Amino acid sequence: MGSLKAKFSIQLACGALLVAPAFAQRSADFRARITGGGGDRGFCNVVVDVDGSAEVEIRGDEGRLRTLSGAPATWLKLDCTQPLPPNPIDFRFVGVDGRGPIGLVKQPNANRGTAVVHIEDPRGGREGYTFQLEWRGSGPVSGGRGGPGGLDWNDQVDFRGRGDGYFRNFRGQDDILGNCEVTVSRRGEVKVTFDTNHRSRLTFTGRLIRSERDRLVADMNGNRVGGMMEIRLNGRDRVTEVSMSGQGRDRYELSWRR
Repeated sequence: MGSLKAKFSIQLACGALLVAPAFAQRSADFRARITGGGGDRGFCNVVVDVDGSAEVEIRGDEGRLRTLSGAPATWLKLDCTQPLPPNPIDFRFVGVDGRGPIGLVKQPNANRGTAVVHIEDPRGGREGYTFQLEWRGSGPVSGGRGGPGGLDWNDQVDFRGRGDGYFRNFRGQDDILGNCEVTVSRRGEVKVTFDTNHRSRLTFTGRLIRSERDRLVADMNGNRVGGMMEIRLNGRDRVTEVSMSGQGRDRYELSWRR
């Protein structure tokens, strides 16, 4: 009888181990409540309940909440003034409330229109987490007239100059940046390269998505990170500042100035 109980206990424990990983990946979809009338600026207010770790995905007017560990996370609110566009301009994440780390891990511009926010609840018991997504209008997407993806751009930049800066990825050693090269073709293809203190070069490539008189914004990737890079100009070919940053688990910061 004792051996039978032991066998049953082992089977029950193995069953629990098999169930836990599948349970941890549970997801829940949620449709946004559209409260505004459109316009140039957009805004989403998101509230979820988390006990463990979870990721929130926002695409258009739909949300997906994925539980990574702990009890199933639940939706409390998803209110937007308009659906999140696939290529928002001046996209911004704002963490409002919650006892644990919360951060943007994927920008919609670099993730096929989907914003991803990671939440880590450090203590037992459920906790409400609130964050906001803000943007201004929608940038160009592939297939328009004129320059890259419909952007009104018919110029080029070919800059090489000295300056100082840094690249911090918060998961390894920092790079001190020196000389910088910036090229932007008439097709909107962007390449930015920095000399570093480690006798290596840091290179980012991507496409221009916005052009102003003294400011360019490009969707860039390099050194295992991606996001929106801002390039400041003083005149047609003189770059004065380059900056780029990301939040969440893959947090990084790049800053360079002449």
